[in-house]
Amino acid sequence: MPALLPLMTKTWGRSRPRSRALRLVALSLVFSLATLWLGGCARARLVVVVGSVADEPAVPNPSEIVFSQPTPHSAPVERPIPPIETPTPTPQPVSRPPAHSAPTRIVAPSIGLDAPVVTVGWSSHQDNGHWFSEWETASYAAGFHKSSALPGHKGNTVISGHHNIKGKVFEHLVDLKPGDLVILYADGRAYRYRVKDKFIVKEKGVSPEQRRQNALWIAPTRDERLTLVACWPPTGNTYRVIVIAKPEG
Repeated sequence: MPALLPLMTKTWGRSRPRSRALRLVALSLVFSLATLWLGGCARARLVVVVGSVADEPAVPNPSEIVFSQPTPHSAPVERPIPPIETPTPTPQPVSRPPAHSAPTRIVAPSIGLDAPVVTVGWSSHQDNGHWFSEWETASYAAGFHKSSALPGHKGNTVISGHHNIKGKVFEHLVDLKPGDLVILYADGRAYRYRVKDKFIVKEKGVSPEQRRQNALWIAPTRDERLTLVACWPPTGNTYRVIVIAKPEG
């Protein structure tokens, strides 16, 4: 027994510092848990970090913390409403009241024509065994064919005139061109027309059928028009100049 005592004493002397260190760690743990429990942090977990102090993340400065804010919705952009364009109405031609009487004057500025108009009829005569009705031609005036349409009415308004005798009011009728203005006056109103076509047809020495075809130019029509007729050439009357005009507008 005495022989064992030195051995035990020796062993106990070596383990005494270790036991003391363990007791200190235990006391520290108890103290920490008690402190957390008293502070209301019973649910806190103790995290043991393995490593040096230098490996721990630095605590940021509160002034440097940036909180992300939700991006607000873009405000609606107000787009100007384009003004509504009011359509410009298409100008309509002014309606002309139909004349109640025959025209009394004719004017064509482009050829210097300004002449009175009188009403004329027709007469019948025989030529080479064939009977024809031939319109009379007024002297020193233009002649309105009495069975033709009055100005402003649907139909064919026909006016003829001499070109080289008895006033030769239609001397320059052949010089009218498409687009030229012709004005008839009736009931104190002006009826304006624009030239559309001009023809020269042979009248003397042609077949009866050809003469009937020529006569269709002065026949009644479904549309409103003005037909002017004169003989041609200046030194004869074997041809006819035919001018077709339509109401202006």
